[in-house]
Amino acid sequence: MKKKILTNLIICMLLISSIFLITGCGKEKEETPIVHPIRITLSIDYPAKSGIEDVEEADFKIEEDSTVLDAIQLYCNVNELPVTVETTDASIQGINGVTNGDYAAKRHWQYKINGELCKTPENEKILKDGDTLEWVFKK
Repeated sequence: MKKKILTNLIICMLLISSIFLITGCGKEKEETPIVHPIRITLSIDYPAKSGIEDVEEADFKIEEDSTVLDAIQLYCNVNELPVTVETTDASIQGINGVTNGDYAAKRHWQYKINGELCKTPENEKILKDGDTLEWVFKK
C-alpha cells in the first residue's frame, strides 16, 4: 500500500514538473517597443587583424534620449553580437569579441559622433535624430 502511494506521488510530481518545464519553454522574449523613435547611422570599424567585416553606415532606430551606450547595446543585442561593458564606469570593453588591449596594448574602443571623436562617457552622451555614431578601435 505504501509502495503504491509513493509511486503515485512520484508520478504526480513528474507530471507537474514536466508541465512547468513545457510552459516555461514556450515564452519568447518580448521586445520593448520604441515609443519615440529617432534614426541614427551606426558604423563599427574593426581592426584589420580581427578578420571581422566592418559594419558600415547601418540605419538604426533607437528611443529618443538614448545614450551612446544604449545604442551600441541595442544594436549588438538585435544583431546577436556580444558586447562587454565595464560595470564600474559603464564603458565599452569589447564589441563582437574584440576587446580593449587586443592587437596592441593601448588600443581601445572609442566613438565618434558626426565624425568627431568624443571624450564624454558612453552612458552620458545623448544621441539626436540623424546622428552618425561610429565605433573605432584605436590608440
